[in-house]
This record gives sequence, structure tokens and C-alpha cells, in this order.
Amino acid sequence: MRISDLLRGSCSSGKKHATDMKSLKEIAKSDPDYRVRLEAVREIHDNDFLNEIVLNDSNRNVKIAAVNNITDQNYLMGIARKHSSCHVRIAAIKNINDIKALQEIAENDSNRTVKKIAFKKIKEIM
Repeated sequence: MRISDLLRGSCSSGKKHATDMKSLKEIAKSDPDYRVRLEAVREIHDNDFLNEIVLNDSNRNVKIAAVNNITDQNYLMGIARKHSSCHVRIAAIKNINDIKALQEIAENDSNRTVKKIAFKKIKEIM
């Protein structure tokens, strides 16, 4: 079954059936093709699941797509502070609205570009 088939299987209210979401999550977690995982991740909005993808997927683009769908500020701050990929940290920073957390990142991150992005985000918020 293709991802587009799962999405077409939505109920009339626009919400995906639980079984469709379960299948979509399975695809996002284990399909061997990163492009398929990427497409699946873009349709998922479960913060816990997306954080798991950020921590465990092998592809940077899939991780960034997961970060872009995370709305939980605590998850985003954890990713921005601790993730090994500066690209993933930057994606998280762009979605953080906590000035104190951004200041900490801007002052302490080891990557100069990450620091700049955090400072830029602080200016946007203020």
C-alpha cells in the first residue's frame, strides 16, 4: 500500500483512521527508502513519535522533516541542545519560541552557524 492510498483512506471528517496512522508510522519508521519515510513523516503530528524519528532515523532530511512537525517546545529545546547534527539543531531552533533557551544555545553551542541562527531567532521574537 502506498502512502497516498493511506491518505485517501481518510474518513469524511478529514481525520485518518487509526489503522492508517499506524501503517503510516510503521512506514515512517522502517521503510528502506528514505524518500518514502520522508513522505510519511510529513503526514505525522505525534510529538512523541516524531521525537523518536529525530533520535533514530539514519537520514538527515527525514530527521529535519520530523523536527518541522514537532510542536512540543520541550522536545524542540532538547533537540536544539543535544542533537549531534547541526542541521537538525538549526531546524529545531527555528521552531523554538523560548528566548532563555535560545540565549543558552546562542551562548553555548559549539557550532558558529547554530549560534548565529539562535541569535537571529531571538531578534525575530523580540
